[in-house]
Amino acid sequence: MFVENAKQVKQESLDAKDYFEQYWRYCSSLRNWFVAFGVGGCVLFLSKKAEIFNDLSPATKATVIIAFIIGVVVQILLGGLNKYIHWCIYWGKEDEGFHKKWYYKSSNRISTWIVIDFVIDIITFVSFCVAAIPIIIAMLTNSK
Repeated sequence: MFVENAKQVKQESLDAKDYFEQYWRYCSSLRNWFVAFGVGGCVLFLSKKAEIFNDLSPATKATVIIAFIIGVVVQILLGGLNKYIHWCIYWGKEDEGFHKKWYYKSSNRISTWIVIDFVIDIITFVSFCVAAIPIIIAMLTNSK
């Protein structure tokens, strides 16, 4: 009886489509935050309204801007890759002949590689840390 109930609960509570939709919402939200932070950081940095950036050397300023841009660009590339992959999978569900195409097969395979999302998110996080650390140091030294 316990095994039957466990199977029934598993079938009722675990719906892969629901988990994927939840994952995709979090993924999209994180990507939007990353892009907004990176673009916002560049705009704030380049606007020269914040006096804190005046004390940074030109090389440090260039490093900060490049790091923000790297974070944004890799997120945009990941978004494009995910868009293409999921379009191929969607079209494969609509058109049976598309199942035989190499781009459907490769997209279907790549869509299971969660490591791509993690690696890109780590690259973004690290690049934003690289951009933020000189700014934080400048803030701390100017506040004293």
